[in-house]
Amino acid sequence: MKHSPKQMPEVGVRPKRVLSPSEQKSLATTAAASAIINDETNKWESKTARLKALRLAKEAAEEAESALNPPAKKPAKAKAKVTLATKK
Repeated sequence: MKHSPKQMPEVGVRPKRVLSPSEQKSLATTAAASAIINDETNKWESKTARLKALRLAKEAAEEAESALNPPAKKPAKAKAKVTLATKK
């Protein structure tokens, strides 16, 4: 009895494996968890980049301001006099 071409599997091609319900649920859970983790990571990285840009801009502004207006020198503190008490 001959097989028709539709019934013959192609050489080197494996049939797709059918997943059990528990495997399907596991894959769905893994995909959902990965999506949540990736979303949180993207939020964290964008927040970090935004804060770094703000910090660098603030530092550049402070540096430019300090270059234009050098800080005034504070008067030196007077040193306390040390006296030695002598015994009589």
